[in-house]
Amino acid sequence: MPGISVTTSAPDEARDECARVYFPHRLAVMADTDRFRMSLSAVGLPTGSAGLLGYAGEVRIETGELATGYEVNVPLDGRLRTWTGHADVCASPARAAVYRPDGRATLHGWAGGGRLFGLKIERAALESTLAELIDRPVRGVVPLGPSLDLASAPGRQWWGLARSLVALVEDPDGPLAAPVVVRPLAQSVVAALLHVVEHPYRDALATRPAAPRPATVREAVDLLDAHPEVAWTVPDLAGRVGVGSRALQDGFARHVGTSPTAYLRQVRLARVHADLLAADPRRTSVTDVALRWGFTHLGRFAAAYRRRYGCAPSRTLTR
Repeated sequence: MPGISVTTSAPDEARDECARVYFPHRLAVMADTDRFRMSLSAVGLPTGSAGLLGYAGEVRIETGELATGYEVNVPLDGRLRTWTGHADVCASPARAAVYRPDGRATLHGWAGGGRLFGLKIERAALESTLAELIDRPVRGVVPLGPSLDLASAPGRQWWGLARSLVALVEDPDGPLAAPVVVRPLAQSVVAALLHVVEHPYRDALATRPAAPRPATVREAVDLLDAHPEVAWTVPDLAGRVGVGSRALQDGFARHVGTSPTAYLRQVRLARVHADLLAADPRRTSVTDVALRWGFTHLGRFAAAYRRRYGCAPSRTLTR
């Protein structure tokens, strides 16, 4: 789905545009229709879509069975009364509502206006991620709990990660939109959700998998060395070498002394270093080279570069 940004005072258009990003639904305007307004900004993700949705005035939204995906809604201000298909939830900036494919949903709110962050996760994306994490097939809908406490320590950590998607929606042409960044980011948000929300597979997530053979870890290392420009995620890499995601992470910890993600970061730092040494400083900027290799937070990149090479990246470029 390409990115969209729309503001409308027509309820029918509001319903149709919102359905493009999320799910088909009925929209009832409970306030004065002359003052109705809907705003929606959204981007497509490798795992689904993310958007910022707001209404001026009270509305009621009713869906059929969601069927094709899961969803997480976080009001950015105010409260939202919602039926997730399995429980009544009063969603707020401190409590997310979580929806499953096997239920209908109702949302009622916005009497005082306000926006929410809505994350749609395709069924295949969530269920395949869970299968990778527990190293066994997942058959059927994952019965996620109906809400997530964002004030708890695990909830705060997930929301801190998911806020990167809010930033992406607000700046869809920024560095977070680069494929080398957005793919692992979106999959990390899904994986982290599975670790913090309630569901029957939580015990399996806590079980340590069998460690892979050193040769398997070496194969994964060779892939990262040969193709650091690829938007690798741990599930992608694990699939290429024929093990589960958690087994691969455990193997890296044992045989490499770091995680696959951290190792890839070091490989990319080395590529940045080589490019800066070879570049013409009159025609090249540190920012361009850093972004080319997937570093979007330039402050953290510069600090990591200085730790590795003992100088600022700009010094390497002008050398």
